[in-house]
Amino acid sequence: MCCFRYCACTLVSFFLLGCLPGYSEAVKETEKGGIVAEQPHSGGIYRIPLLNEPPTLDPAFVVDSYGMSVVQQIFDGLVQFSPELFVIPGLAEDWRVEGNGKIYRFSLRPNVRFHNGHPVTASDVVFSLSRLIRVNPPPTILPHLLKISGAQEFREKKIDQVTGFKIVDDRVLLVKLEEPYTPFLTALGMYQAKIVPKEEVELDGSAFAKKPIGTGPFQMGSWEVGKGIRLNKFAEYFGGVPYLDQIHFSIYPGGNIEEVLSDFQNGKIEEMPVYGQIHQKLLENKNLRWVHRPSLSILFYGFNCEHPLLRNLELRKALGAAIDRQQIVSEVYKGQFEPATTILPPGMPGYQPQGKRWSFDQDLAKSLIKQALGGNETAPTIEVVSNSQSLLAQAELNMVREAWGQLGVNMTIKYIPDWSQFEQYLKSDSLQIYRYAWFADIPDPDNFLQPLFASDSQVNFMRYRDSAVDAFFREASRLSDPMERAGLYHRIEGMVADSCPLIPLFYLGVDRVYQAYIRGVEVSALGEQAVSYRRVWLTTSSEQ
Repeated sequence: MCCFRYCACTLVSFFLLGCLPGYSEAVKETEKGGIVAEQPHSGGIYRIPLLNEPPTLDPAFVVDSYGMSVVQQIFDGLVQFSPELFVIPGLAEDWRVEGNGKIYRFSLRPNVRFHNGHPVTASDVVFSLSRLIRVNPPPTILPHLLKISGAQEFREKKIDQVTGFKIVDDRVLLVKLEEPYTPFLTALGMYQAKIVPKEEVELDGSAFAKKPIGTGPFQMGSWEVGKGIRLNKFAEYFGGVPYLDQIHFSIYPGGNIEEVLSDFQNGKIEEMPVYGQIHQKLLENKNLRWVHRPSLSILFYGFNCEHPLLRNLELRKALGAAIDRQQIVSEVYKGQFEPATTILPPGMPGYQPQGKRWSFDQDLAKSLIKQALGGNETAPTIEVVSNSQSLLAQAELNMVREAWGQLGVNMTIKYIPDWSQFEQYLKSDSLQIYRYAWFADIPDPDNFLQPLFASDSQVNFMRYRDSAVDAFFREASRLSDPMERAGLYHRIEGMVADSCPLIPLFYLGVDRVYQAYIRGVEVSALGEQAVSYRRVWLTTSSEQ
């Protein structure tokens, strides 16, 4: 627990500074000038833009932020995060750490039910976590779960049950680890660790992916492919009945932000992300509610280090040095983001601003490209693939193309707006460079670095491999001292940076704008996909 307290305390002062007042306060001024609390209203429909269609809503198989946004409303885990990123009770009303840090005793809340009316039991918890251990491709939570006694043997199908799980009764569960592991409790707050009903998943897992059943404040209503997903409030939610009657996720394939803006201006959706010129276009409406909060995230260009064109380290470094991040942030995004010169974002333990590894240096880029070409006057033509084809993404990519053009490198752009097809392309041998964003699932540097760079990670599309880095990941997971852990992750980051498998572009933030009648939003530093709408309400009823 001490590690998490270090992480959270470090983050609180940093992130609260980024919260603009007025987005979640429920106050109003009376005719006499006094300030009184507004009373929440029940009812109405809340419409949210989803910039791509998720392939699945089964939390064990979700790997994209679009599915995460929906999963967050339908499911609960044993624990969850407060807005300040403290671990707080979820389905577990409390827990105790025993056995010198190797045993966790979880007590479930009484009378919690799934959307189908069945009670949640310790057996459902064991099933939910056990299936994650055998899921393929491996989920990002897997390294954390493999710390449980017998988990590795269970994954290899050498045993039929995870020996580290012990059901005391329907409400009490013991989890035994092979050794003390500091991030374990925090990892249980990841979206993949949501608890699912055993009988429903075993009955038909493919059907469950489209019609999921959880314990969350909202339950599945309908899913119209290419158009939207509708959720209804769950009146028996253990945390209190949600104020909203329904949530509608409106799907905009390919991240068509211009269409999203038009719909927001015409009152067809209640919120939207804010990028670049959107802020200026909406400033005339003085009643809108704005939110800005830094987040544990980064947008980067990743290299397929196994592609014949990109195995050359000097070429990768040249491409990175040629990009003027400050110019892109200023001209395309109007200063909204902070240029990235590290992998770990500000606020994350292990981040050190003096450890900058990427910076704009045109002379260095030209020198490196000469070394890379080795006397060959013809520079390669390189393809960058992007899921987003918004005007902002296009402007950014064109600036990168111009920068690389000054080195003699030709760049082509491939847009794949369908997220499932985009993911398949990232796994293919055709991949050269991809534009991608990564949001931490938990406030721990392990969750940021290990998924992207561990040799066996399913989202290591860079094909980065380093046995020494893998060994340091294992060592860091065993450390309990927060300063020692942060130092080791900083060292890991340096080792990765030396190989240049990616180009960090800028640190993302949570920037949203809401219609004037929206109240109760609590934005998470883990990103917009981590927001719960349980306490959101409308000052006037919405009947769209």
